[in-house]
Amino acid sequence: MKVELPPLLFGCCTFVIALLGLVMGSFLNCAAIRGATGEKLAKSRSHCMTCGHPLGAKDLIPVLSRLLLKGKCRYCGAKISLKYTVAEL
Repeated sequence: MKVELPPLLFGCCTFVIALLGLVMGSFLNCAAIRGATGEKLAKSRSHCMTCGHPLGAKDLIPVLSRLLLKGKCRYCGAKISLKYTVAEL
């Protein structure tokens, strides 16, 4: 038996699944980097890899933050590597 979702519901479900995928990609990337550098995953905040400034919530939105900040740190202006965005995707 085939069940079809209404287009709006299908679109909403697709959006939520894509958003969850971005969030999971961002988290796994963070976990991998912190594991490689020896930082604790739960005890430290996300920070700029150049200046060390802790990142705020608006700096941590997967992909969107990179677009809004034009690929640069909000605090020191250092270029953010594209590898972070690729890992999120």
